[in-house]
Amino acid sequence: MGMDAGGGKLPYSYAGQQDGGKLVKSVSRVEPRRFGLGLVAGFLLVTCAYFSTAKFDAIQIAMSGLEDEELQVQDAVASGSKRSKDSAAAAAATRSANVSSPSVVHSHHAILPAPAQRIPEVKQADSETTPAREREWKPLCDVTSNRRIDWCELDGDVRVVGANASVTLVAPPGADNRTFRAESWRIKPYPRKADPNAMRFVRVLTVRSVASGSGEAACTDGGDDDVPALVFSDRGYTGNYFHAFTDVILPLFLTARRYAGEVRLLVADLQPWWVGKFLPVFRSISKYELVDLDRDPRVRCFRHVQVGLTSHADFSIDPRRAPNGYSMLDFTRFMRAAYGLPRGDVVAAAPARRPRLLVVARARTRRFVNTEEIVRGAEAVGFEAVVSEGTHEVAPFAELANGCDAIMGVHGAGLTNMVFLPTGGVVIQVVPLGGLEFVAGYFRGPSVDMGLRYLEYRIEPEESTLVDQYPRDHPIFTDPNGIKSKGWESLKDAYLDKQDVRLDMERFRPTLQEAIAHLRKAKAKANGDGNN
Repeated sequence: MGMDAGGGKLPYSYAGQQDGGKLVKSVSRVEPRRFGLGLVAGFLLVTCAYFSTAKFDAIQIAMSGLEDEELQVQDAVASGSKRSKDSAAAAAATRSANVSSPSVVHSHHAILPAPAQRIPEVKQADSETTPAREREWKPLCDVTSNRRIDWCELDGDVRVVGANASVTLVAPPGADNRTFRAESWRIKPYPRKADPNAMRFVRVLTVRSVASGSGEAACTDGGDDDVPALVFSDRGYTGNYFHAFTDVILPLFLTARRYAGEVRLLVADLQPWWVGKFLPVFRSISKYELVDLDRDPRVRCFRHVQVGLTSHADFSIDPRRAPNGYSMLDFTRFMRAAYGLPRGDVVAAAPARRPRLLVVARARTRRFVNTEEIVRGAEAVGFEAVVSEGTHEVAPFAELANGCDAIMGVHGAGLTNMVFLPTGGVVIQVVPLGGLEFVAGYFRGPSVDMGLRYLEYRIEPEESTLVDQYPRDHPIFTDPNGIKSKGWESLKDAYLDKQDVRLDMERFRPTLQEAIAHLRKAKAKANGDGNN
């Protein structure tokens, strides 16, 4: 999209783990003692069963208290029938039980305020009820229906081996051609499959199915995990703030929110600085530690795995295709709750306070060169104006944006922060010279879907600093379509990288007036209904 990178390293540290599995296993070994006398044996059996049940209830209460805490390391509890293990795999499992995995991303409590808005409750996804041996065969992967991403869904005995980048479905014994066929796919789990530049650093995963008894490595932790897993990459263009949202954060919400925290995230190409930057999001999506798949020495086993995240379009959700009918409104509520932001609606501001406008001041390209004049013009129509370039940290800017009623900026990644605006706010996108209305669409539709009022201001040549660089008869003014016909790099170089904006405040004033009129009308309507 030709936007500024939004990446930045945060000094997050990772430490601490908790072993909840040992507690469960120790209680599960309680067995009733058998005595010769029938009456005594019966009494003891009933008593032992009672206390065994009581202990399990206590465990459930204790574990439920962790749900709202920082992510903790939790060993998978073996359930169901044990898979056969060769001696080498058993030895590896024993060794791994004694040391923490270097692939698990630990974290201290993030320094954030407690959520003022509760994250909206969701219906947890139903687990697979049809046994694997009874389900009719279908391809593991879909590489045709979605133009953005190839994705795979595996149910049954699924084994994930980070060391060799493989996700393998092992067929149940006795599976026939009706329910099983051997397959192998090469998948890059990042939603820009048509863009070679974005995909070149994304790790290839082998997704396959094999017959039972094929010699696959046994599960390191001794059994399968009933918690489903999602496998995805955080590489690609995620150093760009907009792409971080549209390529990972939004698809992750769309894919994983339905699990209500009961999902494990396995991240290929994991970038610790990037995970730290969006740590509150990951904490709100999953109750479990993230796994750095590339450094993971274990054989992790699951009953359900999805490789690749669900993605509809750039910065957009189609509720008709989304789990639980999710919409962009749901996404913005989730983001505000994840970052502990207090305002859900513009009318929640103090009655006496003037509407607040956040002016996004870009640092390098497409800058406002008359920022002070813009501030005076905004204040003249009734706004309180706040100017910020933003920082590499998400939380402070999210708090700033949520405290405002409107956001304005030249087309660029900074407008992504509209996700933190309260519902009913206003977005003003200033579109630079060069026929860039098509790229303005990245924010036009999504802002409306978020419950925001969208206003678009297209500058005239006199408002562009290109007039200081080229004569007015230059093709950059007379033939923008010719510039665009030479390709994206030509357009980017001419109109996105070399152009700043000098707003004509006389011409721009009606846009500001329309924005503040909308906000005043919303507040008046709320006050008229008796809801402040």
